[in-house]
Amino acid sequence: MYRFNIWKIVLIFGVLLLSVLYLIPTPDRFYLPLYGNLSLNLQEVLPPFEVTDDNAFKVDLAEVKLPEGTTFQEATDELQEVFKIQLEKLEFEEAVDYQFDTTEAKEFFVRLISDKAKENPTATLESLHLFGSLPTTLRRIIPNNRLKLGLDLKGGVHLVLEVDLEKSKRELLKAHSYSIPETLTAEKVLCRQAEQINGEDALNVLVEIPSRFRTDPEEKKKYLEKTVGLLNDIDFFEDAEVIAEKEAQSSYRLHLSDKGMQEYSDQAIEQVLIVLRNRVDAFGVAEPSIRQEANRPRIIIELPGAKDSSGPLRIVQTMGRLEFKMVKKSPSGGSLWSGSADTPPPDNLPENTEIRYHHETGDWFVLESPVLLTGQNIDTARPGAGRTSFDIAVHMTFDREGSSKFSKITGDHIGEHLAILLDDKVQSYPVINTQISGNAVIEGSFSFPEAEYLSNILKAGAFPVGVQVGEERTVGPTLGKEAIDNGIKAAIIGLGVVLIFMVIYYRMSGLIAIVALVFNMIIILGALAGFGAALTLPGIAGLVLTIGMAVDANVLIFERIREELRTGKAVWDAITSGYKRAFITILDANLTTFFTALVLYHFGTGPIKGFAVTLGIGILASMFTAIVVTREIYGLAIGNRNVEKLSI
Repeated sequence: MYRFNIWKIVLIFGVLLLSVLYLIPTPDRFYLPLYGNLSLNLQEVLPPFEVTDDNAFKVDLAEVKLPEGTTFQEATDELQEVFKIQLEKLEFEEAVDYQFDTTEAKEFFVRLISDKAKENPTATLESLHLFGSLPTTLRRIIPNNRLKLGLDLKGGVHLVLEVDLEKSKRELLKAHSYSIPETLTAEKVLCRQAEQINGEDALNVLVEIPSRFRTDPEEKKKYLEKTVGLLNDIDFFEDAEVIAEKEAQSSYRLHLSDKGMQEYSDQAIEQVLIVLRNRVDAFGVAEPSIRQEANRPRIIIELPGAKDSSGPLRIVQTMGRLEFKMVKKSPSGGSLWSGSADTPPPDNLPENTEIRYHHETGDWFVLESPVLLTGQNIDTARPGAGRTSFDIAVHMTFDREGSSKFSKITGDHIGEHLAILLDDKVQSYPVINTQISGNAVIEGSFSFPEAEYLSNILKAGAFPVGVQVGEERTVGPTLGKEAIDNGIKAAIIGLGVVLIFMVIYYRMSGLIAIVALVFNMIIILGALAGFGAALTLPGIAGLVLTIGMAVDANVLIFERIREELRTGKAVWDAITSGYKRAFITILDANLTTFFTALVLYHFGTGPIKGFAVTLGIGILASMFTAIVVTREIYGLAIGNRNVEKLSI
């Protein structure tokens, strides 16, 4: 006797409904009014925008409790980004049709300045769909993800970034040659210098022994033990080795170990991944895929839908390393040692100096080598007005540590020139007229898009190591369309052949298997959309393979039911017994395949992972449809009826 299980029916229809919701196409005209363009966190806390008398959109953030971890600057940045994107769709141009403004009272304005923008501000604000009409509680349940197409189907840009470990090693040794003396001096250890040993991945550190310790063996021993302890705490290097100990100074050797270099490489690659994701998010590149190649210092970037490679290439090729260095004073007595691009730079430079060139003019400058401040201390960066209203500059603010350093730098070097470098190119070299706390400006012949680009690069951070493009491939949308057509054709042919076979061989039971198979396909595609995965060509291959595996489970069940019917059992008893006897076989076969999919996903890259994801989801879906769905269909159809013969 069939026993009606309400929870199974609810589960089946719940899974079906959720899968269908993920697969329903949602055009912008339907999607945007429901979900809104602002992030859900901001929509929950922001009051509605007002249209002011002077034709501006205004929101007061003074009393708004922003989401945890979101600053006022980050909130206004998101607002600006959303307004830019949506106003561009209305063919409004920033600085021509509108401009942004904030006040000390924490009010955010979008001021409409052109006649076209002022024509109907209320209608314009409504068309932006900043807030969704769907209640936020429902929005957390009803999905807003949709099935995405991978690079091989949609077309786009495929890049492989290679981390230059040799260059990174040189940079690491150079950075520590400056930082070690500062670290030791801060701990009251007099370090004269730390320099790389020629031909070796090692540093020679010279430590001066104060005169008051030279005649006291016990104090001298404590002083040197403290020195060794500090040197041994430096990351990536082996324990300090004493080279020479003299009365006035002691010399130590720090060797960069293979293990340390591996740790540095792993940390650096992880940081590069973080910087890349931040940059891609900042520039609004849609549906990116950024991952490290297994067990190799390479990063694979896929940008589906990108029209060409110039934009993405620029994003990933820019190191983004911002440095502040002092310009060396001229030996002739001037405050600036520099020369034009037409004159050769000096051959003999003083110790700890270097030549760097201006990014536009090619003029050369003699700079002091020590880096006084880096972009790691940047808190915010944004485009803004320069010294005149016609100039555009990049305005930066520093965090607490950066503000303190910048204040000291500008206070100690009044009247001198401070060079601001980006990727070893001089961007500007302002003269320090007074002590400055917490703010800096990069000036140049920037257009607004260039200043905005530089601001985003600085906010996203610099690559901690050198990277270079090892491979670049552009996949055209024509090739992607052909792949989609062939993949769909293969899936339809495979599905059609299976359906015909099932109906001919298993008759009515074959129709039940067909229903389960269609349900299976809906679940797989819905799950891919829900997890944010992209459907790729290997994914379609996994989908086609899953069709066969889903039918295989039904075949096992049907053959078991046939065996039970041959023994003379009643129809429902034969169905129940057939499912029980087939369950272990189905579970064993699917689990082994599922574990294989897990291994492929863990160790595979790119297309292999796409295949593994689709296969894994397909296995779980086929077990659910074959064991749960088909049994409930049998139960609802014949479970409580006195059926003498089963069409199987």
